[in-house]
Amino acid sequence: MVLTVAGHAQTKEDIQQSEKRAVELKKLMDGQPKECGIAEVDNYAKSINAAAVLAISNSEQLSDFYYRQIGETKDGVTDVTIKKPTTDDWVKLGTTIAGETVSIASAKESAESAAKKIKDLEEEVKNEKNPMKKAKIAKSAKSAAAIIAYGKDALPIIVEESAAQGKAVKQIIETVKSGKNL
Repeated sequence: MVLTVAGHAQTKEDIQQSEKRAVELKKLMDGQPKECGIAEVDNYAKSINAAAVLAISNSEQLSDFYYRQIGETKDGVTDVTIKKPTTDDWVKLGTTIAGETVSIASAKESAESAAKKIKDLEEEVKNEKNPMKKAKIAKSAKSAAAIIAYGKDALPIIVEESAAQGKAVKQIIETVKSGKNL
């Protein structure tokens, strides 16, 4: 029955894809633009980071559960001493993945206000007559645009990872419950 869980839920290929997405997210987070001083845009960046951190953490936990469930180490070595995750463990992971979903929704909401603020800044730059003020506003707008670009790169990866996690956990819980193998 253990093989059924592995076969119907998450495969090693799924885990490899998840690990690839985690590496991409970590790279993006390492190169994340600094705060720009515009609250709406900085909040957007914080929301993206919160969702990315949860996506990476949940994926690592899901991978760990997978290997524990099939009784192998990540190197593929069979280990009969590994304790399988319980149904409660899987349900708790599902709950943290739901928290990730909330972070994603927050990021999407804050993206709208951040984009509006950038448009307002662009309009302000066009209308400003004082060259010093104009330069300062333009610099802020440029920093804010870099954060928006970061979010546009990170958010699709986060959403894809979150969807893969949710699907895997749902399938695993259903399989484990139906097989009564915990």
